[in-house]
Amino acid sequence: MHEDVKWLFGLLLVFAAIFFASGSLGRLSNTRPFLDPTGHSTGDTTNLDFAHIGTNSTDDIRYVSMPTVTESGSTGAPLTTQEAIQKGLQDAGLKADEIKKELAALEAASNASPLKGKLAIVGRTTGGGAPYEYILIRASTENKEKVLITGLRLESVASGRGADIPKGVPLFFQNELNQEQPIYLAPGDSAYIVTGRSSLGTSFRLNKCTGFLNQFQTIYPNIPNRCPQPSENDLPVGGTIYNDACRVYINALPSCRVILNPPTSLSPECVRYVTTEINYTKCLQYHKNDSDFYDPSWRIYLNRTDPLWKTSREVIHLVDGNDKLIDAITY
Repeated sequence: MHEDVKWLFGLLLVFAAIFFASGSLGRLSNTRPFLDPTGHSTGDTTNLDFAHIGTNSTDDIRYVSMPTVTESGSTGAPLTTQEAIQKGLQDAGLKADEIKKELAALEAASNASPLKGKLAIVGRTTGGGAPYEYILIRASTENKEKVLITGLRLESVASGRGADIPKGVPLFFQNELNQEQPIYLAPGDSAYIVTGRSSLGTSFRLNKCTGFLNQFQTIYPNIPNRCPQPSENDLPVGGTIYNDACRVYINALPSCRVILNPPTSLSPECVRYVTTEINYTKCLQYHKNDSDFYDPSWRIYLNRTDPLWKTSREVIHLVDGNDKLIDAITY
């Protein structure tokens, strides 16, 4: 190279060095380098600082701390590339599972009925035919008001079969036309939803006198015999009804039983009393205004001749009028 050219090139290098030393890049000497080669540690993660050249005159250079991937809880060397990839995949898998659970919860919530939590399937029995097959539902004791169950539907997920809950009578009368009404469950009330037919011809609510109905009809599930004792009734005043033989006989009578053949040794007045005053109709007359007259249980009949539910591997849903899920039972 010509000596003059070498001299000129060297002079340009000197001018360039002076310019950079005293110019805009000089500002970096008072702050931080582009890359801190040693890094700085915060906890169990090592951070590297990178400079970012700004796009305006007031923010030419900014620093961003970039964490390196290290083993969880370790103060050792960073993970290898393969280990970092595996950890990333694991984290992504866990996040995907969380998202799936959240989506499932959202879907369940969107399919849930406003009655969810207010009614529950708490029991069932299958096998033995339609007359002996039932689903037991109960209203939560936390409910603030009665819940209408007429029109709700029980259905099998496995077979698709099902039936709507019908109306019933809150107070059943013998030898009368009973007007059916929508059925409401008060807090804590229960209802046996029987697949078969009612021997009384209707669905009904139990009361302290319904035990009398067991004597002449086969009712399933069985009605408890919890009628008032005949001795609790106010006996007529006067006549021979109060003689010792009559009183002893009445005090020994069982509850919930109609007397068909009393002893002939009793007085005519006593015979008339025990055969006409101790029965379901008279029990209603004497006790229907008692504060504890009604029982918190219903017998509801779907009036089917064939069973609805499988004996195993079955899922039964209780749904509202909009096909929203209230509760389910699996067995």
